[in-house]
Amino acid sequence: MAIRLAQTSALYQFPDPGELRHKVFLRKRIDLPAADMGTVSSYSETFWTKARVRQVSATTWYESVQINQVITHYFTIRFRSGLTSDYEIVHKEKVYAVKRFRDLNEAGKYMLLECEQLTDESIPLRGGNDGNSLFTR
Repeated sequence: MAIRLAQTSALYQFPDPGELRHKVFLRKRIDLPAADMGTVSSYSETFWTKARVRQVSATTWYESVQINQVITHYFTIRFRSGLTSDYEIVHKEKVYAVKRFRDLNEAGKYMLLECEQLTDESIPLRGGNDGNSLFTR
């Protein structure tokens, strides 16, 4: 039996009801020149949405590091037109940069955002060196 073209392309499963349960904040980052020859981040086009959050597998992370496009998390959200890689996602006090995105199955229902976890001084992260770690005793 011959394989048809429709059977060879990957079909992604849409999220089940209730899987979009994480509230995330998306914001478009614009870097503006600062007086000290640096940049100042400004945010526009902000909105809240629900998402499914998944960490990538070790193999995916390793392969993304090799091509210098680190991917640490997948976010699945409802389809929104106008999203670009200029956006950032804030989820549970952590900031993620959107690296790539795609329309799942070209159906216009859901989007898969491939993101890299960043560290941002303005968003406190859990942990850190407060003098009580194993390595400072």
